[in-house]
Amino acid sequence: MIPLKRQAAGLTFLCALGAALAIAPTTRPLGTAAEAKPPAAADPGPGLVVHEWGTFLGMNGSDGTSLDGMYHEEHALPPFVHARSRDQLRIPSIFTKGETPVIYFYTDKPQAVQVAVGFPKGVWTQWYPQARRVVPTLAEQAQAAGKVGGGRICWNVDVIPRTMAEEALRRQSADAPRVPETSADALWTFARDVDAAYVRTQDVARTPAVPEYERFLFYRGLGEARLPVTIDAGAGGTLAVQADPTVADGIRDVFVLRVEDGRATYRHIPRLDPGASASGVIPSMDDARPVEEFTKAIADHLAARLAAAGLYEKEARAMVNTWTASYFKTEGIRALFVLPQTWTDAFIPMGITPRPEKLVRVMVGRLELLSKERERRAEVAVEGLTSPDATTREDAYRFLRDQGRYAEPIIRRVMRTTESEDVRLACRRLLTTELVTELRSAVHNAADGTPMAAGGLETRAQLARLLREIGQDQEAKAHGVAILNELEARRTKALLEVRLGEIANPPDEIRAAALEGSGVDRSAAAAYEACIRQRSASYRDKLDPANSAWFRDWWVGRGYAKSLRRAGSAEATAAALEASLAPGAPALGLADERTARMELAYLYAELGRADRVDALWASVQDRPSVAMQPDAPR
Repeated sequence: MIPLKRQAAGLTFLCALGAALAIAPTTRPLGTAAEAKPPAAADPGPGLVVHEWGTFLGMNGSDGTSLDGMYHEEHALPPFVHARSRDQLRIPSIFTKGETPVIYFYTDKPQAVQVAVGFPKGVWTQWYPQARRVVPTLAEQAQAAGKVGGGRICWNVDVIPRTMAEEALRRQSADAPRVPETSADALWTFARDVDAAYVRTQDVARTPAVPEYERFLFYRGLGEARLPVTIDAGAGGTLAVQADPTVADGIRDVFVLRVEDGRATYRHIPRLDPGASASGVIPSMDDARPVEEFTKAIADHLAARLAAAGLYEKEARAMVNTWTASYFKTEGIRALFVLPQTWTDAFIPMGITPRPEKLVRVMVGRLELLSKERERRAEVAVEGLTSPDATTREDAYRFLRDQGRYAEPIIRRVMRTTESEDVRLACRRLLTTELVTELRSAVHNAADGTPMAAGGLETRAQLARLLREIGQDQEAKAHGVAILNELEARRTKALLEVRLGEIANPPDEIRAAALEGSGVDRSAAAAYEACIRQRSASYRDKLDPANSAWFRDWWVGRGYAKSLRRAGSAEATAAALEASLAPGAPALGLADERTARMELAYLYAELGRADRVDALWASVQDRPSVAMQPDAPR
């Protein structure tokens, strides 16, 4: 057993008492003492060092205006990560996104530590391992009328020295700190490649409480406040730093990147003082290199500057490796810069008990610049979606699809700047859809966010779905029927196998999307269900984490649930699935039970029953033969 000594409690700021997302634990992990009464002051922890890194993301229009709608994901998080409900993550007034802050602990002795991180102008949306308390509560957030603020997350953490943890793992001890499985190339895995201690918390939302282990504390959030730096397209690109006390030491190590057509270049600015600005910062493409060569050079440069800011070398590399594709390979113009710790401490204040001997917090600001040309093309694309010409609609869709997570802030920008009422109306309609989520999961790998090839038929099928979402039913039906006819012609002429290379997803998925676009909802739901069953049956054993994440993020699952809801059959189908999984129901085979759980999870998400979604996906991955509880919501 790994022994732990409970340190006296006491936080720089305390989590609010009362109802919250995570309930205070009633039991303690083995080897820990009862929690002590907080003293007036906390002594420094014996040899405790805490390091943190993360990214705060924003987007500016060509005139430097901060754009809202920055709440979308670039890639799916592992299924074991805890989160607020999906609906609560759709907050249009978001200007900054805190991405993957991770907290590492270093110590030679086991310690019990309390950690709290505030977000005065935002909320924490995802975290792992389980927190003791997260506020505001779901009910409080629902009453906030789309505003965010007063966020706070608190953990009771057992810190286990790395050498002790690795020895327990080597001996295969029952209480060894086994972290959740992830694939070797998953972005989450990079953050573990450090020398930090292991951490353990208790998930008391489960009965009995279950320990959760990791190499770090992870959390992510959304905020209304803006970054202290702006970038606009004027004068060859102008960077400006606010004259703000939180950045009194200035902004260091600014990297301005430009990635276009498989080539890239960057410019490094060592320092910008408060109130200062710099013009001509967007580098010329004359010195651009192939993106892979460019990535190696800038990754080494940025890692060195992060180490100079206080991170250990392995931590700096972990951060760079986590964001390599997003920072360096994504098309566009962006600025990366190291934020001073004074800004971080004011923006997301942290309290730790016992007080660490050293606390290092290195946050990278990331600003995406929407150039004037990109703004113009976006407006043309929005207008093109409603064109009577099919080719124009397809070209417009491809452009919007390629904007990925930035589609929503770009569309919001177009809605504000366009002089066309028709374009403004099209923007409003687009913003009522799940445009970005649908597109990301349809054209990106769920585990690592890398793009997947998409053929012509698949693009047209996804366009048909989107057109229906924005009320262009006639155009959607025209695309859907044309795709169905082409698929049938390929079968008839026995050309399907020869031309399959043109299609990224199997033709059954394309057929289901075409049926949805055509408005044949019951047939679409049946076609989607067949795809889910076929894919699920291809796994003979339980799913590994990468595949579980892929299934959870799969657009086919949402298409299935949405089609059933439109057909008026979602509630009845959910009830039938619950009955098939209930105790005492006839036993299902492994694949059939897994498929039923997946389908029910998709339906719960569509019907707004977020409280059951996480548990279902956990059962899909970890406990494929456990029956549903009889109190499942109806």
